[in-house]
Amino acid sequence: MLKIVSVVLPTYNEKANIEKTVEKVFEQEKNLPGFEINVVIADDIRSSDGTEQIAKELTKKNKRVHFIKVEPGLGVGLIKGHQYALDNLHPSILAQLDADGQVEPDVLVRLVGAIEDGYSLAIGSRFVSGGKNKLSFIRRLFTYGASAFFRIMVGPCDIKEVTNSARALTPALFKKINLEKLPWREQTFIVQPAFLHEAILAGATYKEVPLVFKNRLEGYSKNKVFNYTYDVITYCIDASLNKLGIHVRFFYITRRIKTLVKFSLVGFVGTMVDFLFYKIFINFFLLTPAMSKGFSAEIAIVNNFILNNYWTFRYRKTKTNIWQKFGIFNLVSFGGLLIGVLIVKFLHMTYGDGFVYPFGRHVAYNNFYFFATIPPVMLWNFLINHLVTWRNQED
Repeated sequence: MLKIVSVVLPTYNEKANIEKTVEKVFEQEKNLPGFEINVVIADDIRSSDGTEQIAKELTKKNKRVHFIKVEPGLGVGLIKGHQYALDNLHPSILAQLDADGQVEPDVLVRLVGAIEDGYSLAIGSRFVSGGKNKLSFIRRLFTYGASAFFRIMVGPCDIKEVTNSARALTPALFKKINLEKLPWREQTFIVQPAFLHEAILAGATYKEVPLVFKNRLEGYSKNKVFNYTYDVITYCIDASLNKLGIHVRFFYITRRIKTLVKFSLVGFVGTMVDFLFYKIFINFFLLTPAMSKGFSAEIAIVNNFILNNYWTFRYRKTKTNIWQKFGIFNLVSFGGLLIGVLIVKFLHMTYGDGFVYPFGRHVAYNNFYFFATIPPVMLWNFLINHLVTWRNQED
C-alpha cells in the first residue's frame, strides 16, 4: 500500500503560479517510489486574483488536489493545511513548499528521503552543499543575516537556513509542537523560523537538505525586508527572554506597535536634522533659541514627511493624494511646532541662557530645552498623523 505525503501550498494571489507549481510537485512522484503525493492548496481569504477558481478546477481534474480557504497569514495557511491533511488524508509525511515557484520542487524528494532515514524534521537549505541561492545580492544578504542572527540568539547553531518554507516532518512531531507559543496567526513570515524553534523544543531530530531558491515564476514577492527583519529581531528577543524565564509576550506587543516604532525611527532622524539646524541658526546666525527652533522644525517637517510617506505609512490605502497629505502633515506638524516653540520659550524664560558643567565640559541650557520638546511633540504628531493624515480608507 502506498504511503501518503501531503504537500501544503499556501497561496495569496498566486493565479500566475499555482497550476505550474502543482504540476511540478506531482512530477516528483516518479522519484518517490512507494509514495503517493497529495496537494493541499490553502488559499488566503484575501486572495482576489482568481487563484481560488484555478485551484478548484485543479481539484476537479485531480482527486489528490485539495482546496481550503483560510484566514489571512502564511502561518495560518501552513498550520491549517497540515491539520486538514491529518484529518482527511492520514499522511505518513507532512510537507510544505512555496506556491510561487521560488523553490525548485525537486527538494521534495530529498525532504522525504530525510524523513525516511529516521529524522522527524527535514529542512530545505540554500546554505548546505548542493544548495543554491539565485536571488539578488541584497536578498541573499538578508537571508544569510537573518539566519545567522537567529542561530546566535536562539539556536541551534548547526542549522544554516531558518527562513524558507520547504520542509517535511512526521505527523507525530507536528502533534507535539506547542501551537499556543507559535505565532502562526500573525500576518508575518516569522512563522518559518518560529516553527523551526518550536519543533526543536518539541524534540525534533533534524537534517538539512539542499534546495535551489530562485526568483518567482510570476508576480511579486509579498515579503517586505524591513518588516521581516523587525519580526526576526523581536521574535529572537522574545525567545531569549523565555529561555531566561521572563514571559512578557515581547513579540506580540512589539508587532502591535510596529508603526509607532517606525514613526519613532523617522522622528529620531528628524530630531537629528532639527537639532543640527537648531544649533546652526543659534551659533552661526545668532538667532534666539525660540526662533531657531521654528526654522529648524520646518526643515525637519519636510524630512519627516518624505520618510513617513514612503516608509512608515507606505502601504496605507488613503483617499488623499501626496500633496493633500503634505498639506495635512504640515498643519499637524504646525501643532507640534507650536508645542515645541512654547516649551522652549517657557523654559528659556524660566531658566535663561546658563550652562551646566558635567565632567568638566560646559553644556548650554538650550540643549535641554530642545530635548524637552521631543516626547510631547512626538506623541501629538504620531496620534494625529496615524488617525488623520495616513488614515487607512478601510478603517
